[in-house]
Amino acid sequence: MLFLCLLFPLGFLIWCRAQGFEKFPKFALIAFTGLFPSAVFCAYKYFFSPFYYLAQDSFLMNFLYYFLTQAFVPLAVLTAAFLLMDGKDSLQDRLANIFPFYAGFYAIYIPFIILCEDVPYPFFALFAKPLIYFFMLASLPKICGELLERQRTNIKSSKKIFSIFALVAAILLPAVIESLWTLGVPSLFTVFLTLAYLAFAALISLIDR
Repeated sequence: MLFLCLLFPLGFLIWCRAQGFEKFPKFALIAFTGLFPSAVFCAYKYFFSPFYYLAQDSFLMNFLYYFLTQAFVPLAVLTAAFLLMDGKDSLQDRLANIFPFYAGFYAIYIPFIILCEDVPYPFFALFAKPLIYFFMLASLPKICGELLERQRTNIKSSKKIFSIFALVAAILLPAVIESLWTLGVPSLFTVFLTLAYLAFAALISLIDR
């Protein structure tokens, strides 16, 4: 439980340290701003929609639920809101600074979703799922920034295709992994997919290509 609640705040601090702590006040303000839409999302989900999801026997139904409610819709709303908040910086610079906004939102949203489930909480929900979404958020700004840069410059189409593939994989695979876990696939397979995704996201985030 402690890991679930502390992962995003501690991960945010590590990210700030990597960027340079002189920028911490700015990033902290951005992260704090991300808490407000998270509170709205969670309140809406709690009062106006079923906040507990009854898993289906269909991979597609589970995938659509996890993808739409935990990745696509929140990320689309957050990205649009963040890019509209300050039009002074270039699109590239705003994408580079969007991670704190994501982290502030998901620091509440992911624990809320997990803790609304019936106890006992499985290992996947308490440890693997938060890690998967944290690494997704850490990799997305880098992927989007590189994709935007490659659209502007004369770079080989193969690199552009790779960026598009990386973006699609980063967004879709968390829902794929959770859907397979929900259907009860062998634990070793889920562990392998989780570790492979974490390694993929880490490489995307850290390596300049």
